[in-house]
Amino acid sequence: MNNEKNTTISVLPMVRIDRNIVHNIDGLFNLFGIAGDNMDDNLLRNIIYYLCYNYQKDLFSYSVFDPYDFAKVMGYSSQFLRTKHPHPLFMDDFKQMPKLKQKEYLENGLPCYDNNIENALYSLWKKEILFSYGAKFYNKTDHEEVVTAHQNKRMLIVRDLSVLSIKSGKTKQTKTVYSLELDDKFLYSLTKYFIRANKNTLIELRKCKLDKLYLKLIQQKEHAMFNKQPDVVFDNFETLCNWCCTPRTKKDGSDVPPKKRKQLVLEALRKVNEKTNLNYTVTTTTSRGQKFPYTIHTQFKFDDAIIADKKSADKNDIMYVFDETLHRELISFYKMSVCSGQNPLIIDHQGFYNWLRDDINYEDKKRVYLLVSSKIFGIETALQSRLCTREKNFDAFYKECITKQPFMIHCTGENIEETSQSLQEV
Repeated sequence: MNNEKNTTISVLPMVRIDRNIVHNIDGLFNLFGIAGDNMDDNLLRNIIYYLCYNYQKDLFSYSVFDPYDFAKVMGYSSQFLRTKHPHPLFMDDFKQMPKLKQKEYLENGLPCYDNNIENALYSLWKKEILFSYGAKFYNKTDHEEVVTAHQNKRMLIVRDLSVLSIKSGKTKQTKTVYSLELDDKFLYSLTKYFIRANKNTLIELRKCKLDKLYLKLIQQKEHAMFNKQPDVVFDNFETLCNWCCTPRTKKDGSDVPPKKRKQLVLEALRKVNEKTNLNYTVTTTTSRGQKFPYTIHTQFKFDDAIIADKKSADKNDIMYVFDETLHRELISFYKMSVCSGQNPLIIDHQGFYNWLRDDINYEDKKRVYLLVSSKIFGIETALQSRLCTREKNFDAFYKECITKQPFMIHCTGENIEETSQSLQEV
């Protein structure tokens, strides 16, 4: 059995990205001191995309950041990632250290986070992202916390960062990877409050600086579909220019004429429409206070087939999310109870599946299954409780574990239609 396949559940390249990230993406790094069109801004966004991707791809060790895998998956040059950053954030902190601490760093060869990828990871550990438009969080008790735009919510995505040296490949060469502890709210949003985007499209559009626009249009389309209003009005021209990476000034400091900026915005909308399946038309109108037509409308196409496809995708998301969450929670229990004291980054995958098929910890496995059911589908209804629906689902799951590879089993017996609607709330 191929362990690599065992650790992957979700259908890729569709990636679930925290909806809070998308909602605030134009000002996400305002606290980082990044000015305008800077390579750090692009790299930071793509690290977040990768963290979302890796969370659903690698169920055993999603918290390990491998820069070689990042370069391969996200279409970056390894040479660029290893290039020394001109102003690494770590050096500002290093200068504030006592002389003895500086000496310890230099003598022991401790990491200085001075190349492009390390500086970006260090920045995500040291600095908070900003949800200036507000955010919505789901915690593990399914209590919903709504944060308004006035609160300017701040949050660290990376709670802990350390450098690891591991043996890799047939030659067992040593390579450097990074162990990350990711924020619980960020991780939980990836199962409760997310937007689906195509990873390959994100990469392609990033190269022409249109990944932000792509994600915002996905958000706008879902919002339009949820409200059954296919016409979306962008009356804030500057915000739209931000999403399109259309500058206000040239390199020489002179202003870019508004007419030229409008042409660039329309070209960006045309390009994203061409490279995606968002399927919209664009028109411009003159709004109150405008002399010229700078209010832009996108008219999304909503026919029966598109709506049916969306409902089907939402149902599939729930099934994948349930399987992923169950798998991950069972792995966590296995690490704590069976592999206590072992390195959690090198847990034997086959050992986990052998344990899953064994009768040992039967009641604990059942408890984990029922807790995950409540987390994903909500508290068990009275009818489900009387009919022991979820316990019967667990029995079916356990029989599947014994006879063959358990995942993907999916969540039979649940109201997928009702649960999937929560994914579309904006």
